[in-house]
Amino acid sequence: MSAHPHAPRANRPFTRTDLEHGAPRILNKGRWANATVLVHEQAGAQWVVKDFLDCPLLYRETLGRFMVSRELSALEGLRGLAGVPSEPFRIDAYAFAYRFVPGIEMADAGPDRATPEFFRTLEAAVLAMHARKIAHLDLRYGGNILVSDAGEPLLVDFQSHVKLRGLPEFLKKWLENVDLAGVYKHWSHRHPESLGAERLAFLGRANRWRKLWVLKGYFGLKPQHHKNPPPGKS
Repeated sequence: MSAHPHAPRANRPFTRTDLEHGAPRILNKGRWANATVLVHEQAGAQWVVKDFLDCPLLYRETLGRFMVSRELSALEGLRGLAGVPSEPFRIDAYAFAYRFVPGIEMADAGPDRATPEFFRTLEAAVLAMHARKIAHLDLRYGGNILVSDAGEPLLVDFQSHVKLRGLPEFLKKWLENVDLAGVYKHWSHRHPESLGAERLAFLGRANRWRKLWVLKGYFGLKPQHHKNPPPGKS
């Protein structure tokens, strides 16, 4: 696919030209090393767009391009799974998009929305993600989990993800446990009575070995989280 920002439509739902001619709603204005995140409407459908085009030239042409390919690769690997952004596609070398889901960040959701059933569904979504050989690795941050208007979980921001296929079994299990510990952390804060003895014991063990986890955010760098994260913020 052409890397030019104004590449032809091909089979994409919209192009850079459509984006520029529209009136997108900005969710987060990216800083020098962060994508601008916005919602674009095309033919009656709403899409979340993560766009590195306005980043400084050197970053845009190196890590910006890499981050687009990296996160899109994760979403493609999870295509069709409940609980992850749907219909992802590349707009050009600097941006990609997926379907917008109205909802709120789990960090902002009260216990009436982040219910025990919500957390059971979230746990199942994470296990299904692991079955596709992908670990998210940033689920301790509540802004990366959305609660849709329908009450379903949605995992977002896969820039820190790791592909599990081919890794040693002990390392694969460790990375999977990082994700589950994040889920159980939030669950224990909202509805500890429904966590159950097995999950509670797992969380206790995870909190002890978490001190050994040296990576923070993207490739060991501390993540720059935003109050209004990528997709689905209504």
